[in-house]
Amino acid sequence: MRLRKQVLGKLFFSLLLLNILFYSPVKSQAITLISKESEVEMGREADRQVIAQYGIYQDKPLQIYVDKIGQKLVSQLSDKEFKKYFFKVVDSSEINAFALPGGYIYVTRGILSLLNSEAELAGVLGHEIGHVIFHHGAKSIVRSIGAQILAIGGAIASPKNAGQWIAMSTQLFSTINLGYGREAELESDTQGIVNIYEAGYNPEDISKFLKALRWKEIMSGQGYHSFQATHPDTKERIIKAESLAISLQGRGRKTFDNRDHYLAQLQGMPYGGKRHSRDRKRYKKKYIDIYVVKEGDTFASIAENEVGDKSRSMEIAILNGKKDRHPLKPGQLVKIVRKGVPNKSLSLQPEPAFTNKKLSIPSSKLNGR
Repeated sequence: MRLRKQVLGKLFFSLLLLNILFYSPVKSQAITLISKESEVEMGREADRQVIAQYGIYQDKPLQIYVDKIGQKLVSQLSDKEFKKYFFKVVDSSEINAFALPGGYIYVTRGILSLLNSEAELAGVLGHEIGHVIFHHGAKSIVRSIGAQILAIGGAIASPKNAGQWIAMSTQLFSTINLGYGREAELESDTQGIVNIYEAGYNPEDISKFLKALRWKEIMSGQGYHSFQATHPDTKERIIKAESLAISLQGRGRKTFDNRDHYLAQLQGMPYGGKRHSRDRKRYKKKYIDIYVVKEGDTFASIAENEVGDKSRSMEIAILNGKKDRHPLKPGQLVKIVRKGVPNKSLSLQPEPAFTNKKLSIPSSKLNGR
């Protein structure tokens, strides 16, 4: 993410701020953090820049849906750290999710298109919530500014202006895009898995999603930012997530994934396209459609009959978190990508969220073109 630097103040104030904010008398490796109030101000200011960079995806029901899941996860925390959390879907085809200090959390429509259940979405949000409550963003600022402040040549003299201060450094955003490092990502993985389990979701869906992301990365070269932080330990990270999830499931608590309800939210959502608001490249219009599997269907037959290209079977399988030879069951919902724009009459009528009831959707509202 490229954000404009705003260098404010003089060197004297830089050194003063460094001494006030970053000095710690503790003889440990712990990093002294700025105040929570300053983190909130940072997040508020950076939020404006994120919205300017990507734009909000204009789908109010989907925005409400994502926020509802995020707030449900926050309600399960024993220590929320911040009074308010903000969950937003940004209009970008990038496969990304990230958090800013102070409780600002974002998912792109690109990552939503790759997710395959509400539990997977909860896992992504839970992971980003972990970055917030563990102050990973604030810690990265302390590290980067502490090391670079003389080279930068200035900083905000008052912590009250922390919202403007964050705009000074692109280091925070490059750190977010590259991930916070192996230990921080593993810490947030654990937090997210436990968080969604406490909220009633199947924690095993996270490892399913991580595997699907890995397949996507191998096939297309488009990687998820937090994977870069743990490379080449991504496989180990997936194994650890799977092991923890299985352990939690062993407690015998009934969990759900709300797969069909989640897929219903994606009906008609644009697929691919612009990566950010200043992307002027011309893209062919595509959208996500939800197909109801028929008797005898395979990913290959769906690719041939619905998309017109049998060679795209693996692409469709990966989009649904499966391998192309994975058997399909009649009535199962599958994401496919169609060209053009969706017919406005096509809509799903999902049941209320946070249940594990099966969705009953008239086929007349699906498989349309």
